[in-house]
Amino acid sequence: MNALKAFAVFAVSLLAASAPGADVKPHDTSKPLFRVLAPRKIDQSAKGPVITVDREHPLLVVWSVRDVSLGRDGKSVLITLQPKDAKVFAAATQKYNHGLLLLEGDGRVLQAMYVTAPVLNGVIGFKYPDDEAAAEYLRRRFHIGEFR
Repeated sequence: MNALKAFAVFAVSLLAASAPGADVKPHDTSKPLFRVLAPRKIDQSAKGPVITVDREHPLLVVWSVRDVSLGRDGKSVLITLQPKDAKVFAAATQKYNHGLLLLEGDGRVLQAMYVTAPVLNGVIGFKYPDDEAAAEYLRRRFHIGEFR
């Protein structure tokens, strides 16, 4: 009977954690977690591309997420956007399919994401070492995996 009670408690806690409206906020809530920006103009120069960004009109401003988890390697991060933000992100990735979107946090571009297909489920992964700056930033903001 104790095993049945333990399973029931586990099932209820799992459902509560995945319930709509669950809100995972970074420890510092005075500023957004990140913003998604679209490039206005990309100029090719001899030193490499120069990207002009529209910082005044972000496509999406994320203050909290539905879920955040640390990868098995202790460095990668997987986030699930809130349903409202997931819809906006899906529309942005559809509009900019096969184009660039920029992820900005703390006033600096953390990552330029080349969209290969629309992201319709709101799940975004930041693998280490490919997405090192963004993954490290998110670990720091959520205080996860800090001592690895």
